[in-house]
Amino acid sequence: MTKQRIIVLTTGGTIASKPGENGRNVSGALSGESLLERVALPQDSALDVEVRSVLQKPSNGISLDDLVTLSRQCQALAQEPDVIGIVITHGTDTLEETAHFLDITLPLDDCSLVITGSQRAPHEEGTDAFRNLGNAITVAADPRLNGIGATVVFNETIFAARSVRKLDSYRVDGFGAPEVGALGYVDGQRVHLAQAPRRATPLPLGDSLPRIDIIASYLDASPHLIGAAVASGAQALVVEGLGRGHVPPAWLEAIGEATRGGIPVAVVTGCYTGPVNARYEFPGSLASLQAYGAIPVRDLSARKARLTLAVLLSSVGPEDVAAHLQHMMS
Repeated sequence: MTKQRIIVLTTGGTIASKPGENGRNVSGALSGESLLERVALPQDSALDVEVRSVLQKPSNGISLDDLVTLSRQCQALAQEPDVIGIVITHGTDTLEETAHFLDITLPLDDCSLVITGSQRAPHEEGTDAFRNLGNAITVAADPRLNGIGATVVFNETIFAARSVRKLDSYRVDGFGAPEVGALGYVDGQRVHLAQAPRRATPLPLGDSLPRIDIIASYLDASPHLIGAAVASGAQALVVEGLGRGHVPPAWLEAIGEATRGGIPVAVVTGCYTGPVNARYEFPGSLASLQAYGAIPVRDLSARKARLTLAVLLSSVGPEDVAAHLQHMMS
C-alpha cells in the first residue's frame, strides 16, 4: 500500500514550550516529535505523519526572511506526489500573519496547508496543544481541503487564513473570523466544511521582502510618524485608519508627500469588522486621502495588508501596486 504523507513543520511558540527555571514558559524548547507522541492521529493505515523542525522560537521572533523560507519549503513539499497535507505549528501572536502570507504566495491546488498552535503550553493544566495539533492533522488529511488555500485550525474550528484573527490573549477559543465566520469544524475524526473561501491567484514571491511600516491613527496623532517611517527606510506604509478609513486632518500633507515620493500608502480600518469606504467628505476622510494618492484596502487587517504589500513590492514596482491591490480586493 502506498503511503500518503502529512508533513508537520514546527516553528516553536507556546505549543512547543517547556517550563523554565523561573516558572515561566520557554517558547520553542519542546521538539515536534515530543508533541506528536501524545497526539491522537487519524486511524488510517495508509497515512504517514512526519515531523520536521524549521524554527524553534516564539512567534514574536519570526522574521520576513523566515516567511520566505517557510513558503519555499511548503512549495517544494506540495510538489511531492505523496504529500497530501502540510501542518505548521506556530506561536499564536503572529500566527495569522504567517497563515495569510502562505495563503497569498502558494497555489495549494493538490495539497492542504493547515496552521495551528496553542494558547496553553503542553505542560499546563487544560492544555489545548495536543488537541489542536491532532485536529490540524485530521483536517490536513481531508482531500476537500485541497485548493481552498491555507487554513487555521484552532479550538476544533477551521478558519480561512485571510479572515482569521487572534481575538483573545490567553483563552483557548482565542481565534475567530469576525467578518465571515468559520469555514467549518472538527469533531473527533469528522471534518465538516460549511463553506469554502474565494481565493485570488497567488502572488509571485521575490527573493526578499521590503520593509513596510504600519502607522496607527488615533485622536490628534502626530503626522511626524509618517515622515519618520519614510526617512528611516520604509518602502511602503499601511495606515490603520479610524472607522471607515479616516485619519487626523494634519496627516494629509505628510501622506501626500510620501505618495509623491513614490511610497505606496495603503489605508485599512482598525475595526474588526466593516470595510473602509469613501462616503465621507472632510479633511482626513478616506476620500481626501485618496485625493492625496492613498490606496484603500478592504477586508484586510493592517498586519495582513502589510504582508500583501511586501509580497507585491518583492516582484512589481511601486507604480503597479494600486492596480494589483484593486484586483485582489474585487
